[in-house]
Amino acid sequence: MTRTVYVVPHCHWDREWYQPHELFRWRLVQMIDELLDHMEAHPEFRCFNLDGQSIVIDDYLELRPENEGRLRSLIQQGRIVIGPWWVQPDEFLPSGESHIRSFQKGIRFAERLGGSLRIGHCADQFGHIAQMPQLMAGLGLTSACLWRGVPDSVPGWSFHWESPDGTRIPVLYLRNSYSSGWRLPTDPVELIERVRRQERDRRPDEPALLMNGTDHSRIERTVPQALAAAAGRGYDFQMVTLAEYERAQFAAGIDDHVHHGELRSPDNSNVLVGVLSARMNIKQRDFRVAAQIERYAEPLELLSWLHDGPDASPALRQAWRLQLENSPHDSICGCSVDQTHREMLPRYDRAEQLARQVSRESMAHLVKRLDVPAPGGLAVFRPVPHAAAVLECEVPADWLGTTALRRPDGTAILCTVEEWLQPGEVLYRERMTPEQALRHLDFIREGRYDAHYVEDMRWELAGRHLRLHTVVGDALTVVDDETVRREIHDIAANDLADTAEVSVVRTGRRVLRAVLPPDVSVGVELLTRVTGKRPNAPLGLTTTQKSIANEFHHVSFRNGRLRIRDVRTNLEIKNANAVVSEADRGDEYNADILPGALEPTHTTFFAATDFGTHAELWYTQIFNVPMLNEKRSKRTGRARFLHVDVTVTLWRGLNRVDFRVKVVNHAADHRLRVLFPLPFIAPSAITENQFHVAERSLTPQPWNGRSDEQPPTAFPQKTFAAFEGNGLGLAVFNKGLPEGEVVTDKKGRQSYALTLLRCVGWLSRNDLKSRRGGAGPMIATPDAQMQGTHTFEFALTTYRGTWREANIQPMAHSFAYPPLAYVTNAHEGSVTSGAIPLITLASPSIVPSAMHRSDETRASIIRVYNSAIASTPPGITIPAATTPLAAIDLLDRSTGDDAARHLRPWEIASFTVNSVSPSPASRESGEGVGG
Repeated sequence: MTRTVYVVPHCHWDREWYQPHELFRWRLVQMIDELLDHMEAHPEFRCFNLDGQSIVIDDYLELRPENEGRLRSLIQQGRIVIGPWWVQPDEFLPSGESHIRSFQKGIRFAERLGGSLRIGHCADQFGHIAQMPQLMAGLGLTSACLWRGVPDSVPGWSFHWESPDGTRIPVLYLRNSYSSGWRLPTDPVELIERVRRQERDRRPDEPALLMNGTDHSRIERTVPQALAAAAGRGYDFQMVTLAEYERAQFAAGIDDHVHHGELRSPDNSNVLVGVLSARMNIKQRDFRVAAQIERYAEPLELLSWLHDGPDASPALRQAWRLQLENSPHDSICGCSVDQTHREMLPRYDRAEQLARQVSRESMAHLVKRLDVPAPGGLAVFRPVPHAAAVLECEVPADWLGTTALRRPDGTAILCTVEEWLQPGEVLYRERMTPEQALRHLDFIREGRYDAHYVEDMRWELAGRHLRLHTVVGDALTVVDDETVRREIHDIAANDLADTAEVSVVRTGRRVLRAVLPPDVSVGVELLTRVTGKRPNAPLGLTTTQKSIANEFHHVSFRNGRLRIRDVRTNLEIKNANAVVSEADRGDEYNADILPGALEPTHTTFFAATDFGTHAELWYTQIFNVPMLNEKRSKRTGRARFLHVDVTVTLWRGLNRVDFRVKVVNHAADHRLRVLFPLPFIAPSAITENQFHVAERSLTPQPWNGRSDEQPPTAFPQKTFAAFEGNGLGLAVFNKGLPEGEVVTDKKGRQSYALTLLRCVGWLSRNDLKSRRGGAGPMIATPDAQMQGTHTFEFALTTYRGTWREANIQPMAHSFAYPPLAYVTNAHEGSVTSGAIPLITLASPSIVPSAMHRSDETRASIIRVYNSAIASTPPGITIPAATTPLAAIDLLDRSTGDDAARHLRPWEIASFTVNSVSPSPASRESGEGVGG
């Protein structure tokens, strides 16, 4: 039988890696220039797959806009293939929602230029998440094409890949990588020998595949001639697109093998697991900015728009673009040169600026609709339903006597206002004429004075002297500056004053804290001030010289160690939050840990204090961390300083122990982790990942004896990892700390290790024990040593039963995404109920993932997934909507499904409201429709 050999000309393009973006882009421009010239002149070079991402076309056209027509023509002809990703991201580090947006943007951009590849091309990602088959199927993709992460248990060149919800998608397995046909020989004998290496484990009726390209490769002009020269030697050579190879593989039949869940095995290709913790500041930054966009700006913009607010979608589109540009695997993974990662930080800054401003402006519109009684209150946005939440915000200094906050339903919540004052300051004060005072008001516009927001404006006329006083800050107050402007104009025009004094003052601020009870809604509510006697509250806090306790946990500090005891079950975690430093001789791709771990050389306890709503305990630890010797075989050199400040917090009425750890790191070549000893033997780790909570075996995967990389023991996680045994559980929540591991000591005792820092000085090295050979160029990366000050936030809780029964996922989300609050003044508004909900969710197992407006249709989109063990109805209500929810796919297209049908376990579902023009009465009554 003559085997058909499909040759796919392509390149894989890293936008930034061992060179920064602009240098790689200039190489891209040169490559595409050459590609266009050659393909137009040589129709026999029939096709080229320009990676699986569309952003490279946009990058090119920014520098070569005159070539858009040439590119568009070749794309429309199917000769140049782009999409479906916008960028090819790392799959484990960005949010799950960002993967959907990358696909959406990539497909839509490619379609506008002439067509998008409908294969989930994942050339070089360092492993693949469990839910990727469901995401790809929901986007209308017909197969996945990938290389890394496939275990030895997959026998052939294709298989079926199944998500946790049961969705299956065929996989075109690039067993010999995406470079199997790079530098294709022109000698027929050598070419045939290359082909024979691609036949291993191929069925006789299957086509063979040569991927003719690699990283940043240019077109190989001689491919048509090389294939023609090898014709008639037992193989039928064809130059094809990836889609044509897919059709041939489908015709031959996909292997029966089914792989369930994520792909993270190094059996046949490195998955480079150390990227979970390289340059941890990038991971933390990505978490914070993604949260600002997904959890605050988008839901608030949607809620504001549903209530006749302004359109902020251009700002959100730009924020998403900047965020996505940081998500490729060489970027967010922290495995590039220092300059590449320095350039990521301004992108995060710009995205966060836009997200915060959209959040503020959306809240300002909603606050104007609220009817707020004197003396004002707090407008609070709750992004997470079904869990209590800690509220921390700044309030004016004169709120010091506030003892409680009253919710719209009349219940009072205990609060404390910190006595420490952030002083106010006079920003401007000058004597002038009344006419000059009027001109001064011209500089107060759009509710701003310079970069400050106007909180209050008032004037008085004493004799013939005008005093004009403006208060600025961060509050969302309703100020009638136009009336003030008219009144000052009348004073000046009617010669009612001879002199004027103008002042602009930023008032002093204090910090308010409270614990808000669980709610079924995501939305805005008004909390009004209560002064005087404190309301009844849950059991109080107790504090001794070296311990703090609430009704859930007792935390004590003895002999330099922290102990946490669950007062309900007597479960104890001894030596909790134990900070250890381990020597790491690895690189940005892989840790290479030497035996032994350093504990602090000195520990100082400071205080335990009760603040009313919460109690805190503080201590400091000092490490002297020796440097690696010249052979990098042990720590022996001069010691460097490492300073750790720890704040432990218990909240009244909240089943959670919070940690804030500030690290001043001057050490190098080490990994810093905190350990939580498990008070039982746990058979598995339960970790939240993208649209899924995985149960991971703690039995290490055996090495197959031939792969270059040792099997991973650390695991990826999003907001929590949990462990269960003997009917009890322990969970650790985090904010942007994606790497965990369970370690076992010589006595068989387990501890959960949460990585804070991994400090190395090389992009790649070829002398590691954890990985044979290099994973990239050997370039020094001193910034990756993570010198300087870092702050980490995580929390611990203990529970009975399972993580589902204990509501762990909503609790973790509440820790990760706390409420957003602004002070507002007394003013009239049309909403008298004190609440403006966006959605309500009947079940805590229906987890919201996105609440935003579609880039394509501008309709409101609600996306959720079902974390329950059984099928569950969505139970979603949108109070501001007057039409029923409609089911849509991940490209925002109608599916025709019943929006109220039960969702399978781990099923991702998207809904839209087709028409939203609710009457004021329906908005204010809270009536709505759902599914």
